[in-house]
Amino acid sequence: MSNNFEMLQKLSSGKNHIEEIDINGVKLNIRPLSDGELTKLQVIEKKPYTMNMKLNSKGKRGETNTNTQDMDVGMGEFTQSQSEAMYTAVAWSLSIDDDKFTVDDVRNLDKGVPELIFKEVVRISKLNESDLSAIKNFRKF
Repeated sequence: MSNNFEMLQKLSSGKNHIEEIDINGVKLNIRPLSDGELTKLQVIEKKPYTMNMKLNSKGKRGETNTNTQDMDVGMGEFTQSQSEAMYTAVAWSLSIDDDKFTVDDVRNLDKGVPELIFKEVVRISKLNESDLSAIKNFRKF
């Protein structure tokens, strides 16, 4: 019975679970991302995607002669949206209690530091590549 209670506590601690990490000799506290925050990050990440669907004269999809759907993605915009999702994830994870971090705060960190923190945010939040495509781009760190 106590094992079930402990598991329930871990599952429900969510944003209240704080973990200390070491980034280049600096101790930082981070928290996992919530499900709602993950949804918002997915929206940020998918912002550059544009889908064009061909419709027939009745406004129905899939019954046209070509039966094609086109998706346009600007690679610069795609890279920028992934970086924006990463910076936002780090800012939210560092924002604990009254300490509020902004995306600009994270952007102004030394080169490579946001990526190192992001790797820890991914770990503590138990995210994978199906949650955010930005994860695979920052796995090398």
